[in-house]
Amino acid sequence: MTNLLVLKEKVVGFYKNFEYPIQIVGKFILAILAFNYINNDLGYFEALTGIVPMLFLSVICAVVPVAIFVLIFALVVLLHLFKLSMVLSAVALVVFLLFYFIYLKFAPDQGILIVLYPVLAQFNLHYMIPLVGAMAFNPFAALPIAFGVIFMKVIGYLQEAASLGDPGTDVKEIMTSYQYIFDKLFADREMVAYIVVFTLVILIVYGISRLAVDYSWYIAIGVGTLVNVIGLAMQASGIEGMSVVMVIIGSVIGGLLAAAAQFMGCTLDYARKESLQFEDDDYYYYVKAVPKIQITQAERTVKTYGKKSKKAKKTKKGSGHEEEMMVAAEGSGRTKEQKTQIYEDLKPEKTVSVQKPVNDFDELSFDGFDFDELDQK
Repeated sequence: MTNLLVLKEKVVGFYKNFEYPIQIVGKFILAILAFNYINNDLGYFEALTGIVPMLFLSVICAVVPVAIFVLIFALVVLLHLFKLSMVLSAVALVVFLLFYFIYLKFAPDQGILIVLYPVLAQFNLHYMIPLVGAMAFNPFAALPIAFGVIFMKVIGYLQEAASLGDPGTDVKEIMTSYQYIFDKLFADREMVAYIVVFTLVILIVYGISRLAVDYSWYIAIGVGTLVNVIGLAMQASGIEGMSVVMVIIGSVIGGLLAAAAQFMGCTLDYARKESLQFEDDDYYYYVKAVPKIQITQAERTVKTYGKKSKKAKKTKKGSGHEEEMMVAAEGSGRTKEQKTQIYEDLKPEKTVSVQKPVNDFDELSFDGFDFDELDQK
């Protein structure tokens, strides 16, 4: 477990150091997959279907905010639909505008789920989207996910309506095409099943994760995965094109990704949790505090063998007694305080001789010459 926590700290540290470049690369890959889906599924506007326009748009989407990314994605879709049928593309335009003014204007970051849903749908892994949305955002993530489901269905039905013939400017034909699209939408059981189950999963995951119980996030992810599998599997038998196997695989992958994201974002030590009570002038508080697990690097002591320290080199120039003192003090296994004490104990006492000042000139003598004799002469 310790090794896993150390690896987590390294990964989180790496992400914090290179957060902006990692986000740019992630948005670039997402943009490539999104525009590839548009080109394969629509592809009516030939000027946008080449590899150069796709790379150019992906680079722009990688460096702009998420809200602009979603706007570029919507404009590309509208251009393709406009090339398909000018009149029918108005339906998609109205849907985009409604969603923007109702929701996306107030929560632009969550709009990335609109792009993520069709990208995952290419690999039949869109079943994981509610778990990712619940972990990364809040219960309102159900709205952009529902819009992503509706968006893909509208595109499919617009293509079907266009295949019946371009209504042109004939009002009756236009109304017939619109009626066909809306009838298909309201009769689509698969779309309704996705929206209901995904919304239920998001609410369950978010609600359980806010409970004051141990490992609430992981319990919420497990319950959400189970509800997602059961809810979609119950609908799979009566819906053409929905595979129970892919529902299970997509849901499990989504649950694992959500658990990994939670582990990287916050790891708690429930063994050291505390329940606190305190009050102020207006309220009495009951608080449950759970500390986060933090791994610190152990301090390392480096020992050098076969190389004398500078202190030992200096004492080598001194007397033999000082050299013995240093050898005794530098013995292995002693702390710095012990070495200092040994050095002080072995240090010889210094005798300081103080020369008494001479007050009487008569007391001076030089090589046996007495200055008193000079006075007598």
